[in-house]
Amino acid sequence: MREPLRNTFQWSVSRDRTFLTCPRQYWFNQYGFWGGWEWEADARTREIYVLKQLKTRSMWVGDIVHACIRRSLENLSRRIPLLSLEEILRITRDQMRSDFRQSRDGLYRDNPKAACGLFEHEYRIPVTDAEWLEAAEQVDQCLRNFYASDAFAQMNRTRPGDFLEIETFKRLEIDGIPVTVKLDCATRESDHIVVWDWKTGKWEGRDSSLQLACYAFYVQQAYNVPIHAVRQRKVDLMRGGEIKETVFQERGLDELLTYIRGSMADMMALLDDPANNRASEERFTRVARRDVCSRCSYLKVCEPALPPAPG
Repeated sequence: MREPLRNTFQWSVSRDRTFLTCPRQYWFNQYGFWGGWEWEADARTREIYVLKQLKTRSMWVGDIVHACIRRSLENLSRRIPLLSLEEILRITRDQMRSDFRQSRDGLYRDNPKAACGLFEHEYRIPVTDAEWLEAAEQVDQCLRNFYASDAFAQMNRTRPGDFLEIETFKRLEIDGIPVTVKLDCATRESDHIVVWDWKTGKWEGRDSSLQLACYAFYVQQAYNVPIHAVRQRKVDLMRGGEIKETVFQERGLDELLTYIRGSMADMMALLDDPANNRASEERFTRVARRDVCSRCSYLKVCEPALPPAPG
């Protein structure tokens, strides 16, 4: 008999971001949904599970672009010829049309994992046809920029055996606690390893720096290389595939580990039973801020007391 699934405590940059944004949102995202996939789940847990799968338009655009690039890189790593750019764009646009119809028709409510659900449809947010078309055109632009970029040219020159990871969840441990990462791509180049990061929107800020630091630390641990041998290349797909390369310095490791340990401690301090990762909703406060809540997938189950809208 298969072991039952257990909700174990883990840390990641995205979890840290959500926790800092709103502890109650973090609870929904990591605890409230648990078991919502079961037929016997209570109505609220099922609803949280459905809402957890929603994507905003910007998230949808990013996921579509990343999935397309992942397929191309996997084919390169297996010496499988790539389709023409126009064929790739046609297939991608067809996928977006299918996703849109599934979401518009609410199919995700019966099968949240298999059918696309968009935040704008669930919350009936007015979006014009021109705005939907803009999302599709953003995907086209990002993909055209990627396949014309120096980054893609470098991928074409990379030997199959030098593709180390392509969009695969991996983990390391800090003080016995799992830390999860997912690199867009990692390749080996002579005496160093390159971590590639495709950006389809905003790409600067604290989250980006923290994420790349975690990537460098993971690569050091997983591939037994010195930290200075890890190159990080962010590729801005909205700006013609511009590449920005950084090297994480050894002196930043202590700061990174201190931050992660502090973040873990803050999260675990709210648990009822840290050993078994059990958490009560009421211990995770709502921020009740209109700018945060209006963009939160869990708004309809959280029901925060929001201040009146300005004006």
